Amino acid sequence: MQEAIERGLRQATHTFNGMNPLHHRRPGVLGAVLSDDRLFAQVIADGVHVHPAVVNALVKAKGINRTILITDSIRAAGMGNGEYDLLGQTVSVKGNVARIASGSLAGSVLTMDQAVRNTMTFCDIPFAQAIQMASLTPAKSLNLHTERGALEPGLRADVTIFSQDYSVETTIVGGNIVYQKD
Repeated sequence: MQEAIERGLRQATHTFNGMNPLHHRRPGVLGAVLSDDRLFAQVIADGVHVHPAVVNALVKAKGINRTILITDSIRAAGMGNGEYDLLGQTVSVKGNVARIASGSLAGSVLTMDQAVRNTMTFCDIPFAQAIQMASLTPAKSLNLHTERGALEPGLRADVTIFSQDYSVETTIVGGNIVYQKD
C-alpha cells in the first residue's frame, strides 16, 4: 500500500468494503487509509455498507477535508422495494437494501441527499460539514476545486437547494435547472 501511495494513489474506494479488517499487527489497507493524510477516504454512508459508528470513526480519523461521501447507487435508487435488473442479474430491494440472490449487497439505493442526512446523524455534525464531504472535498480530491465544489464567483454553477428538512428542492447544473420538486 505504501508503494502505491508513494506512486500517487490518493483515493480509497468504498472504505471498509471488501477490505481486510484493521489488525493491530497488520494494519493493511485500512491502516494506511486511516493514518495517511495523503489519502481521501470514500464511504457509502447508508448504515448498511458501513455501520453508523464506523462512519463516525472514519470522519473523526480523516476529517471532513479527507472524507468523501459516495452512494454506490444502482438504477433502483429511489424506486422503492421490488426486483430490478442489474446487468442481467436480478436485484431485490427491500428496506433500502439491494441484494442479489446469494444475499450479497448489490450496490446501494442510497441517494446523495440521504447520505448527507445520514452523515449529519451518524457523526452529529452540521449540514455545512456533511455537504462539504459531498461537494468541495470530492472536488479537491480530483483537483477540480478551482472549477467546482463551492458557491464562489467564477466556479461552475452546479447547485442543489435544500429545504429546511434537508430534502432536495431544486438542482441546477451548469446554471440550468434540471430538477424542481413539485
